[in-house]
Amino acid sequence: MLTTFAAMLIAMLLAAFWTTVFFIGKRRRRIPKLKLDLDSLPSLDDGLATLAGLTGAPVHCSNSATLFQNGALFDAMQSDIAAAQHTVHLESFVWTAGVLERRFVDLLIARAAAGVQVRMTIDAVGAGGADPKQLQRLRDSGVELSMYNPIAWWNLRRLNHRTHRKLLIVDGHIGYAFGHGISDQWLGEGQDKTHWRDTGVRVEGAVVQALQSVFMQNWIEETRRVPSGEGCFPALRETGTIAAHVVSSDAGEAVSSVSLLYTLAIASARREVIIQNPYFVPGRGVVELLTKMVERGVAVHLMVPGKHTDSRFVRRAGTHLYEGLMRAGVRLYEFEPTLIHQKVVIVDGIWSHIGSTNFDARSLALNEEVGLGLLDAGLAAQLKAAFDQDLLRSREMTPELWKKRGWFRTVFAWFAYQLHEQL
Repeated sequence: MLTTFAAMLIAMLLAAFWTTVFFIGKRRRRIPKLKLDLDSLPSLDDGLATLAGLTGAPVHCSNSATLFQNGALFDAMQSDIAAAQHTVHLESFVWTAGVLERRFVDLLIARAAAGVQVRMTIDAVGAGGADPKQLQRLRDSGVELSMYNPIAWWNLRRLNHRTHRKLLIVDGHIGYAFGHGISDQWLGEGQDKTHWRDTGVRVEGAVVQALQSVFMQNWIEETRRVPSGEGCFPALRETGTIAAHVVSSDAGEAVSSVSLLYTLAIASARREVIIQNPYFVPGRGVVELLTKMVERGVAVHLMVPGKHTDSRFVRRAGTHLYEGLMRAGVRLYEFEPTLIHQKVVIVDGIWSHIGSTNFDARSLALNEEVGLGLLDAGLAAQLKAAFDQDLLRSREMTPELWKKRGWFRTVFAWFAYQLHEQL
C-alpha cells in the first residue's frame, strides 16, 4: 500500500514538473521559416515603408540621430537626464552594483528632487546583481521603480518573459536605444576583457514618440499606472532629415517582429550586409538566407565574439554554423579584445539598425526587445567606419583555419546547437 502511494506521489510530482516546464517553454513567439520572393522585395532606399509596415511600425520622417560608441554613451545620457524638466523614463535589462550604478542613482535622485517624474523599469533577473541599498535609495527619493516580472511560484509561466529592452526617453523629446547595460563593464572603450564593446544611438524627432510608446507598454503592464501630462507625448518638431522606425517584440505576438525585421532587411539587400552581434545562434533559415544573398552577389560580413564572451555555451552553439557560412562565402570575423556586444545591422550602406536584439532564440522568440531602423547614408557610413576599426582587432575565420579545431569542439558545438531554440 505504501509503495503504491509513493509511486503515485512520484508520478504526480513528475507530472507537475513537466507541466511547469511545458508552460514555461511554450510562452514564445513563432519564428517561422518565411517563403520569400527575393526578386519582389524592394531595396531599402525605396522600400523602407514596406519593411516598417510589415514589422508593425510606421516610418517617421525628419529626425536627427547621433551615434555613441562604448562608454561615451553614458556621458550623453547623463547630460540629457541632468537637463530634464518633466520626465525621465529609463528601461534596462542589466543593472549591477558599481560605479555606473551609483552615478545613475545619484543623478536620478537629484532630478526627482527637482520635481522631474522619474520612472524606471528594470528586469528582475537582469538586476540580480544590483545593490539593494541603491535601489532603496531610488524608491525613498520618489523615483518610481518597477522591477519587471519578479520571479514567484505563482508566476512561473512568465519565468522566461524578460524585458531585454534598453531605452531612455527624456521629456518626450529625446530618445536613446542601445545595447549597453547599467554596469561597469560598459565603461571604457572596449579595450580589454573587462570593458565590453557596444553601440548606442540618440534621436530627436517624431520617432521618439514610438520609443516612448514601447516604454509605456512595459510600464503599464507591471505597474497598472498610466502616465500622462507634460513630458509624455508632446508635439514634436522636425529636427533633421533621417527617416526612422521602431521595431519591438513582446510576448503576446503571434510572430516575432524582430525576427521578421532582420529577415526582411537582409533579404532586401542589393550590395552588402554587415552584422555585428554577440550571440549569433539563429535557425537554419537565416543561414540559408545568407547563403542565397551571397549567391545573388551580396557581400555578407558577420562579426561575432572570439574567446571573450559571457556565454561560452551559446558561442559554442553558434560555431556549429561557421563552416557552412564560410563555405557559402560569408566573411566571418571573431572580435578578439573583449565581448563585442553591439547589435548592429547595416544594409547597402544606407539603412542600419541599432538596438537590443540578439540573433538567438531568446531575443527573437522570448524577450521583450526594441531597436531603431534608420535610413541615412551618413549614419550607415559612420557605423561602417566603426566596423572597419573593429576589423583591425578581429581575426577572420576561414574553412582551412576552422579545420584545425579538435574533434571534441566539433562534437560539442553540434550538441550545443541542438538546444539553440532554448538558448
